[in-house]
Amino acid sequence: MEEILLSNKKNGMKVLIVCILLELVALAGVIVCGIQLETKENVLFGVLMGASIVLLCIAWIPLIGLRILKPQEALALTLFGKYIGTIKGEGFYAINPFCVAVNPAAKTKLNQSG
Repeated sequence: MEEILLSNKKNGMKVLIVCILLELVALAGVIVCGIQLETKENVLFGVLMGASIVLLCIAWIPLIGLRILKPQEALALTLFGKYIGTIKGEGFYAINPFCVAVNPAAKTKLNQSG
């Protein structure tokens, strides 16, 4: 099997900011729609309340795929057992939240330190 280097995934900060903003907008939507539904009965506010609750429930899923790599580290990515690629180089990465990231050198013991 040949190693596939993934180098275009260094957008973890963008994903983090977008997810946090989506959560804040959804939370504000739930609060505003709850206040409006209490004062007047409108179907539109009920639909917006439902959409805001759904957004609150699913907007955190991309946060699972955020990974931080330190210098001299690498991650091998697999999606349902199939090799996707390897990430090398330090940085803040956003990967598929359903990928399993394994550090191949994490279990090795180097006898260089006392």
